[in-house]
Amino acid sequence: MSTIHIARNGQQLGVFAEDAIQSGLSSGQFMPDDLFWTEGMGEWQPLSSRFAVSTAVSTSPYNAGVFNPYAAPSANVQTPVLAGNVQLADLGKRLGAALLDGLLGAILVGVPYGFFIFAMSDNGRQPELNPTAMIAGGCMLLGFLALLVINIVMLATRGQTPGKRVLGIRIATYPGAEKPGFVKAFLLRALVNGLIGAVPCLGPIYSLVDICFIFQTDRRCIHDLIAGTHVIEGNPPDA
Repeated sequence: MSTIHIARNGQQLGVFAEDAIQSGLSSGQFMPDDLFWTEGMGEWQPLSSRFAVSTAVSTSPYNAGVFNPYAAPSANVQTPVLAGNVQLADLGKRLGAALLDGLLGAILVGVPYGFFIFAMSDNGRQPELNPTAMIAGGCMLLGFLALLVINIVMLATRGQTPGKRVLGIRIATYPGAEKPGFVKAFLLRALVNGLIGAVPCLGPIYSLVDICFIFQTDRRCIHDLIAGTHVIEGNPPDA
């Protein structure tokens, strides 16, 4: 029997079996408009869309203003439900987008860097700055600047990196689907996260934990929590 996550007013109440949910609806432990999610679902749905609900059971006090003695305390937080037909990005696509972005960086920066190192030591003696090395270093700098500008512009205007655009996924404000803009998509999600990851000793640990957060139900890494974003399917609407 499948287990089902239940949430109310932005807080998860726990994981329950189907028969426990059905009896909870009858007793008043759960409300028809409490939200549920289980493996394979793209978004949270109200319990009334799947379970039989008695007409005597009222809606949640957080939505209808009716007091329910079994309800959890109200919290002034935003509901985790995804707006409309928003669908979370597939984990495989997110990995693929990261690999494509890494490949682009390797081409624009890594290849010139390799030529730079080779040119510096090509004379077989002590490394020295020669014309070939200077040209390779200039290409490396131009590649880095081009990569930075491309990512800043695309993140600020579309919520996408080149890899995300190729695979048709994007960063959006949580829990909806609005474009995140420059502050959320670049400053908070990329720059602040990168600075934390660069802290000696603690940075690598943080980066590992950050990645592991993707296996949560909402697939939000720590940098998503910092920026108030999540990654969803589809390209952004035209500006």
